Amino acid sequence: MLRLDMNFVWNIVNLIVLYFLLRHFLIQPVMNVINKRQTMIEQSISNARSSEGQAAVLKKQYEEKLAASGEEGAKLIEEAKIQAKAQYDRILKDAQEDAGRVISEAQKKTEADQEKAMREAKAQIASLVIAAAAKVVGQETNAKANQALYDSFLAEAGDSHDAGSN
Repeated sequence: MLRLDMNFVWNIVNLIVLYFLLRHFLIQPVMNVINKRQTMIEQSISNARSSEGQAAVLKKQYEEKLAASGEEGAKLIEEAKIQAKAQYDRILKDAQEDAGRVISEAQKKTEADQEKAMREAKAQIASLVIAAAAKVVGQETNAKANQALYDSFLAEAGDSHDAGSN
């Protein structure tokens, strides 16, 4: 019949006990560590995908803002050009008005100086005419009479000058 060796039975019992001990103290903790690491890796991958999605959204927003700021910059440049043109036109207009005013004042001053020179020349001519008339007549007349004589001379000379220029 079959005979079992007791050593063989004890070896099997030892192996079974060793298996349960290893399973309880070695395999389960190792499997727990492996499961935890796998869970942590899956969470990291999930977080990375989530971060990648957020980064894509932020990139899209950034690109939209960049495009909008480019358009806004172009608008600001265009507005600055328009304002500069308006200011240039205003400054040019003011300068033209100032130049016109200066020219007008210069013309008025020239006309006033010319009038003054004409009056002084007329006064000198009157003095010369009166002095010559006094020498010719040989007598001295009074100042009022001289002035009346001069005024009538100028009136006649002015009338004849005005008639000649027409």
